[in-house]
Amino acid sequence: QNLPTQLTSFIGRVGEQKTVQALIEKHRVVTLVGAGGCGKTRLAIQVGAAELENFPDGVRFVDLAPLSGTGLVVDAIATALGAKTEAGLSAINAVVRALEGTQTLIILDNCEHLLAECAEAVSALLRAGGDVRVLATSREPLGLAGEMMWRVPPLSLPDGERSPDEVVKCEAVQLFVDRATAARAEFSLTSSNTAAVVEICRILEGLPLAIELAAARAKTLTPQDIRSRLSDRFRLLTGGRGRHQTLRSTIDWSYDLLPENERALFRRLSVFAGGFDLQAMEAICGDSLDTIEHLVDRSLVIVEQLSDERLRYRLLETLRHYAAERVIEAGEEEDARERHFTYYLDVAERTYARRIEDEAASLALLDADHDDFRAALRWARARPRDLLRLASALGWFWHLRSYYREGRAWLEEALNVNANDRSPDMARALWALSMILSWSGDAGARQLADRSLELWQENSEPLELALALESIGYSQFMAGEYADALRSMEDCLKQYRKFGSTKLVTRGRVNVGQMLVALGDVERTEPLARETLAEGRAQNEPKSIHYSLHYLGDCALWRGEPQKAIGIYSESLRAALDYGNQMEASTEMQGTAMGLAGSGREEEALRLYGASCARNKELQTTAIDEIAFWVQLRERYLTPARERLGPAAAERAETEGRAMGWAQAVAHALQLAQETRGTGQWH
Repeated sequence: QNLPTQLTSFIGRVGEQKTVQALIEKHRVVTLVGAGGCGKTRLAIQVGAAELENFPDGVRFVDLAPLSGTGLVVDAIATALGAKTEAGLSAINAVVRALEGTQTLIILDNCEHLLAECAEAVSALLRAGGDVRVLATSREPLGLAGEMMWRVPPLSLPDGERSPDEVVKCEAVQLFVDRATAARAEFSLTSSNTAAVVEICRILEGLPLAIELAAARAKTLTPQDIRSRLSDRFRLLTGGRGRHQTLRSTIDWSYDLLPENERALFRRLSVFAGGFDLQAMEAICGDSLDTIEHLVDRSLVIVEQLSDERLRYRLLETLRHYAAERVIEAGEEEDARERHFTYYLDVAERTYARRIEDEAASLALLDADHDDFRAALRWARARPRDLLRLASALGWFWHLRSYYREGRAWLEEALNVNANDRSPDMARALWALSMILSWSGDAGARQLADRSLELWQENSEPLELALALESIGYSQFMAGEYADALRSMEDCLKQYRKFGSTKLVTRGRVNVGQMLVALGDVERTEPLARETLAEGRAQNEPKSIHYSLHYLGDCALWRGEPQKAIGIYSESLRAALDYGNQMEASTEMQGTAMGLAGSGREEEALRLYGASCARNKELQTTAIDEIAFWVQLRERYLTPARERLGPAAAERAETEGRAMGWAQAVAHALQLAQETRGTGQWH
């Protein structure tokens, strides 16, 4: 589960929580509907935590508030699930595959600005095999057939005049007292302040966010003072309806109470699309730790503890929109956006520079700020040169994280509006787009790789020049030009050796191994792959481990050692799954199928082959299927297996395999490998 950590207590809602849990048991889609600030998100998180035991495959939380534009909802769901979209696999197919056969609860938070896209995504989720349920929060229903809409009520309020002991049983009062005590430890509900507290809760209509904002003022004001200020200032505003107006008035009041330095910080924080840390806040807003702490104390900023050593801050979406209006009114938006872009460009550039030696940490850093990179890119659309700089710095991230659609769109836009540019940024963008197109099977990859190489030669960047040679090698490999690809990769390796980086050298040697095994040169591939496997394990580099194992499996097939190949491919299959590369996992399954065919397990071999073919069709990786040397190996092992079985039995086995679910096929492949006692015998 990835439920956000809550640093404050959950007050009341016992009956509501049980009701929502009962609805989830009966309905596959439940939508919590209500005005902003009514507690939809917090209730959904609480329900998700309570439902963990009922969903053994997890409860996954997806925050949609930072997203704008189209095409990102499914990507956000895929990211929350850890589903990869390799080599042309659409995000929705990746999500459906990840959910197939599972019992999973998905919480979609803040759907109201993306209703149509959310409805489409949820419809697709429900088509996944297994027991997948969706709990959504929105200001409006999604409009799906079968959707159970449940309106989140305000917190319970006291009726009539009650004693402190009686009114504290009401949820709204409980929340006020809890948050007021957090603001000032000596606060307590007494006979002298009970009436004021009750009146505050009533004026605020039991809305949790409004009550929390009011209670935060208990640090410096008495309940009577708070009540009087609400009476003076808390009037309905135009341009909204019902609770929306009430909430805006509450925020107006809270904002007006801030000293100017805190107002300025609050306004500028609106430029963050997602969470942020202190370093980002200080760089963009030019303020101090003390000021942000004051905003946290006043419940205007939320602090989230990601680990023992990491804290991040964020604004509630309602507050962020309010602050965005204020920053425009103050004439500060342009400066804040400029600072925001400059900061995140610097982060992207610094991360790009260290990506080779610390890939995992670099990817994790970009993952955390992905929403703000998107916001910075959108702002840079009016400044073509800046758009190119940022998009080119993020291209490698999009490639490795399989954000093919998003990465391709941004890179193509940046290239189109900078058509005559010949800077390193242009070369970097061309390289990234060429890699994305190569693994998508797009023939245009080679032209982009050549252009990138040409520009890097002009700009005299040795490492980037070597990487451009690598991209050319892969475009040649995908085109079946193995001898040319080998020469490119050998030239690339020579360049890599000049930089004194063991990881770069291993990377280059792995690339050479790919081309050697494609040529059928087992005598050179096998010792090289064993060496790169050891190096990859020593460096904890999952890609090197997986590809080295794969080449060893290929060598076993070339040598006519199918049972040995089964053991290697089963280990490589596990490595591909751990690495998150679904395309390669399907390839390992085909390798296992060939090994089984050569070991007298024809029916099982063709079932796995059928399952792999179905998977490749879903992934849209037809280019991978047509790689010439792989076709040659399949003909060596699978064609005789079909002949031994006969046409009818062979077709039946493949049809049964195509009907398998992917998770079932993977488990079956690993079980068959164990049964043939292939695992481990190759070492």
